Amino acid sequence: MRDFTEGNIAKQILLFSLPMLIGNLFQQLYSLVDALIVGRFVSGDALASVGVSMNILMFVVASLIGLTTGSAVLISQFYGAKQLDRLKSTVSVSIIFLACLTVVLTTLGITFAPVLLRALNASDEIIGDATTYLRILMSGMLFPVFYNMYCAYLRALGDSRTPLYFLIFSTILNTGLDLLFVARLDMGVMGAAAATIAAQMAAAVLCVVYVYRRVPVLQVRKLEFDSGLFRSIIKYGAPAALQQSIVSLANLTITRLINSFGSTAMAAITAVSRIDQLAIMPVGNLSMALSTFVAQNMGAHQEDRAKKGFRTALLYMLLISVCMSALLMAFSPQLISLFLKQDDVNTPEILRIGRMYLSTMVVFYFLFAFLFGFNGFFRGVGDAVIAMVFPIVSLTIRALSAYGLVGFAGMGPEALAWSIPIGWGLSSLLSWIYYRKGYWKGKVAV
Repeated sequence: MRDFTEGNIAKQILLFSLPMLIGNLFQQLYSLVDALIVGRFVSGDALASVGVSMNILMFVVASLIGLTTGSAVLISQFYGAKQLDRLKSTVSVSIIFLACLTVVLTTLGITFAPVLLRALNASDEIIGDATTYLRILMSGMLFPVFYNMYCAYLRALGDSRTPLYFLIFSTILNTGLDLLFVARLDMGVMGAAAATIAAQMAAAVLCVVYVYRRVPVLQVRKLEFDSGLFRSIIKYGAPAALQQSIVSLANLTITRLINSFGSTAMAAITAVSRIDQLAIMPVGNLSMALSTFVAQNMGAHQEDRAKKGFRTALLYMLLISVCMSALLMAFSPQLISLFLKQDDVNTPEILRIGRMYLSTMVVFYFLFAFLFGFNGFFRGVGDAVIAMVFPIVSLTIRALSAYGLVGFAGMGPEALAWSIPIGWGLSSLLSWIYYRKGYWKGKVAV
């Protein structure tokens, strides 16, 4: 466990975020490996089917993970205030709530998978593979939800290192099974989905076993439902869940627009999105580390230290974003080519669209750093509503800009790339104004 209420601020944030960064890097490899192996060993259409299916899955899973993020803030504040009984009760209530909600969403997702894909303009070339991939992943949704839940709670206590070892093992397992099922046994997208489910199950089981053997503060021997704590979890978790859901919904509207340009555009942006997720990951992890740092210090009534930690983390986030922009601008063709089957007739067009999209977007990574720096701070101080609002505003502006650039300016897939920095920029400006006005003060739970 790690106490952020004393010690060197920069060192604490960096040391805490590094294992978390490595862990999330391996976690991102689940979807990246699926896309990479399917794209190289099957076809561009198969890559497109993985991309559109994953966006629907993330819409369902994101709301559940959003609830764990909100609960984790509450747990972190209780830990900083040394209220361990309340902390354990929060864990118990969240387990009951998330398990029930996951079962309901899993049933709905499996049942209505084809309907959802048709609603996103999925073409006839990819609808069959996309339905298969989505249904298999939906059937195992409980595993990533519980894994992310316990990881969030461990991070709330200052432990970002332990889940890393389990995640490394499961990622290696996922890669090996992907190569076996897709490259050797020629199972296509069905094999990629089955490999992902097996790996996620391994990570979830290992994480839960560790908590119940080594982390007494998170151990819940008997599940009990506390209506008062449930209301507190909803208060802090629902805004985060709503944020994630609306963000994912905005992504789905963008996915629908992408599909209107055909399966080659979907394949290109799927490949670029996997690269983008890896590139922005360090900034996202620093934002999460900042939330825990700020939450503990606000729980201990050390506001000045919380604000100093915010300024330190934001500086690192800006430096990282500039470095990532330069790196991706230099090597975008080589990176996108990793996802493409060279003898596929659609490969040249996929590569062209992908290079245009990536080279436009990465120039503005510094705006993403600003947005997530402020968001991490607001989430840590307990201002759950505003931490929800600004990312939603960013995605909403992005979706509206994309449709506007296509409909009124007559642009093609490049409209999707330009809409991203427009959303980041306007939301960052609003976040800065909110921070300077001090509207976030007085939101701490304890």
